[in-house]
Amino acid sequence: MRLGVVPETPVEWLALRFGRIPTPLVDTHLAVAWGRTLLVATRTGVFDALARKPASAAEVAAACGTAAAPTRRLLDALTGMGTLLPAGREHYRLGRGARRWLVRGSPDEVIDKVLFAYDEWRFVEHYEQYLHSGEPLGMHALLSDGLGPDPAPPEPVRDPDAYDRYQRGLHALAGVSSDEVARRTPVPRGARRLLDIGGAHGRFAAALLRRHQHLQGTVLDLAPAVAASATLLAREGLGSRLRHRVGDALEVDLGEGTWDVVLASQFTHHLDEETNRELARRVARALRPGGVYVIQDLVRPATPQEARRLRLGALLDLYFAASSGAGTSTLTAMVAWLTQAGLVPQRPRWLRTLPGMAQVIGRRRP
Repeated sequence: MRLGVVPETPVEWLALRFGRIPTPLVDTHLAVAWGRTLLVATRTGVFDALARKPASAAEVAAACGTAAAPTRRLLDALTGMGTLLPAGREHYRLGRGARRWLVRGSPDEVIDKVLFAYDEWRFVEHYEQYLHSGEPLGMHALLSDGLGPDPAPPEPVRDPDAYDRYQRGLHALAGVSSDEVARRTPVPRGARRLLDIGGAHGRFAAALLRRHQHLQGTVLDLAPAVAASATLLAREGLGSRLRHRVGDALEVDLGEGTWDVVLASQFTHHLDEETNRELARRVARALRPGGVYVIQDLVRPATPQEARRLRLGALLDLYFAASSGAGTSTLTAMVAWLTQAGLVPQRPRWLRTLPGMAQVIGRRRP
């Protein structure tokens, strides 16, 4: 997936090709305005107000409790973005993408992840300080302590819903690829036990259990994550087949020869190199013969040339380093963790629903 300026006409293509379009202005001023417009519309309920039928600006404003004239401007902006479509001279209707992704009740909606971008807006404001000091923000500690994403003294913002919002956002994001993950994760024949490390919301584990009826699942995560996502896990409706376990994967006993599948999805980018090596060793001991350790994460480019292809891995390496302290890893590094743990690396599997993310798999010898 390529992010950036996309020309729509031959003239625009030529202008872009010959450097006549000031892309830094598009990537900053317009991107900021575009993102904030979508955030405000989602938070105020614009898309839900249009879910049943087209409506005028006045009708949307009445439904959302907003002022009519500013609402009209917001709806026109969303129409210019293609998120909404005109329906006659005075009415607006949802575009296909908005109806699928931004309406409560849609099976594919990602509203909670969009709303978590309000927190992420503050996280990326830490980039300048990180660049000069090398000190990450420590987002997990802030969220679990019930602080808002702007903890500047003397009065940190109290936000008791912060960690719940974080887990709801991760749950929504996982929904984009959970079906593909369930299809492509290599579950050994006769597998019975799945361990999901750091996947508190349980959406990936639930998808795997639905596809493999004989699997029992355990989701291991820290106490704040489990508390914040207990209702999300219960909503999966799998009862005793899928349970939470409170604990730190780097400290608790994972067992020996216990698990058929261990999944660590979007978890390793929060750990440094040595910690990931140690985790792989612990997982290798915990796997049954023939079992698999599946590292599912964005991949960092190993060279500047690769950065052209692995754009999201490069972009979010900075994000995770500044906000959490570690960052994404290269394929070479991930394969080395598996090899050094005594596992046999398998061919990486690249996810289509989340471009730039791969499953890096190690199998314990039978």
